[in-house]
Amino acid sequence: MTPESAHKKLLEKILNSKEFIHSQIYQNYLTYLVESANEGKQLKEITIAIEVFGKDSSFNPAEDTIVRSHTYTLRKKLENYYYNEGKEDKYRLRIPKGHYETKFIPVQDNLHRTRRFLLKLTAHYYSILIILVLCALLAVLWSSNSALRMKLAAYRVMDPKDPVWAEFLDPDKTVMIIIGDHFFFTDYSDKYQEFIGMRHPKVNSMEDLEVYRARHPEIKLEVTDEPYFPYHAIWSLPPVLNMLYAVHKKPIIRKSSDVSPQILDEYNIIFLGSIKTMYKLKHTLLKSHFDFEIAPHKIIYTPPDTGSVQVFETTLHSPGPNEDLVLALKLPGPNQKSIFIIASFHSLGAPEIANYLTTPALREALDIKFQERYGRIPEYFEILFRVTGIDKTAYSKEVLIFNKIEIG
Repeated sequence: MTPESAHKKLLEKILNSKEFIHSQIYQNYLTYLVESANEGKQLKEITIAIEVFGKDSSFNPAEDTIVRSHTYTLRKKLENYYYNEGKEDKYRLRIPKGHYETKFIPVQDNLHRTRRFLLKLTAHYYSILIILVLCALLAVLWSSNSALRMKLAAYRVMDPKDPVWAEFLDPDKTVMIIIGDHFFFTDYSDKYQEFIGMRHPKVNSMEDLEVYRARHPEIKLEVTDEPYFPYHAIWSLPPVLNMLYAVHKKPIIRKSSDVSPQILDEYNIIFLGSIKTMYKLKHTLLKSHFDFEIAPHKIIYTPPDTGSVQVFETTLHSPGPNEDLVLALKLPGPNQKSIFIIASFHSLGAPEIANYLTTPALREALDIKFQERYGRIPEYFEILFRVTGIDKTAYSKEVLIFNKIEIG
C-alpha cells in the first residue's frame, strides 16, 4: 500500500468518526489540508480563506481570523478523536502550530522519542535540577521586581485638578467606561450544517436584532455567547484604568452594545474603541463640529461659524505602513455630566492617543497649543489626530484640528 493510499484510508476513518461525521465544514477543511500536503502545496492563510471559506482577494488576515480559529478548533477535534475512537491508531495526523501542512506520524516513533528523552533526562538529573532551581529563583526575583515596579507606578498620580480629566478623577462622581464592541449573532447555515457567527453593519444591539428578526422571520437568529472587542478598545483601556486606579477610582465597565442613551444622564462617560462601534453615542457628536462616514473612512469637519467643510480620509488597515484618524472629544453631557470619546478607524490610533492623553509629560505640547490659543485648557474640547505607524505600532502623531467647545 502506498503512503498516499494509507493516508487516504486513515483520513476516511477520521472523517467517519463521531467527532467529525456531523461537521461538514471540518470534514471539508481536513480533507483539503491532507490532499494539499499529498500534492506538496505550500499553503498560506489567504489561500485557505479563498479556497475553503469562500473569501475573495480582499481578505485581510489581520482583521478576519476565520482561518486561524477554524484551524485551532480542527486541532482540538483531532485531539478528541485520538483520545477516544482513535486511541489505538498506529498513526497520528498532526497539524503543527503555526503551519497548515498535515503530517502522519507513527505512534512508535513518538514512543521512541519519549524513551530517549527520559533516558537523557535521567543521565543529566542533577544538572537539570540545579538549572530548575536557578530558574525558579529568577522567576521569584522577576515577579518581585514586577510587583515593585507596579507599586512605584502607582505613585505617579495625575493631579486630581488636571483640566483634561478633572471630572473623571473627582471622588464624588461615578465614571462609566464604555468599550466599543462589535455585535455578533448567528444564523443556521444549510451549507455547513451548523450555526455560523456573523455581523451586520446595521445590527448593533438587541433592539436592532429584534427589528431585523421581525423583517426576516424565516431566519433563525440568535445572539452569540461572547462579544467581540476590537484591538482599538482593549488596548486603549489600560492607560485609562491606570490613571483612574492611581486615584482609587473604580469605574463601571460596559460594552457598547449593552448601553442605552439614558445612561448619559447618570454617569460621566469615557468611550474607548472603534469609530464603527459608536452607534449608541453618535448623536453626542452634534455638540462638536465633526461627523464621520464608515465606508469609505472619512472624518467630516465643519469649522464653527463657517459654511466650509473639510474632509479627512484614511485607507483600510494593512499589515504594513498605516495612517489612522482619531477623534478625541470631551463633550458636555446631560445633567452636568461629561462625555470623553477616544475613537479611531483602525487599531493603530485609539490606543496611542489614550496613552498620550493620560500621560501629562507626553501631552505637554498639546496643553501649550490650547494655552496659546485660549489662555487655558478649555473644559470641553474637540481634537482630530492623525497617527502614523506600522501595523499596530505607532511612531508619530499629528494634531490636525483642535477647538474649544462652547457650552450653551
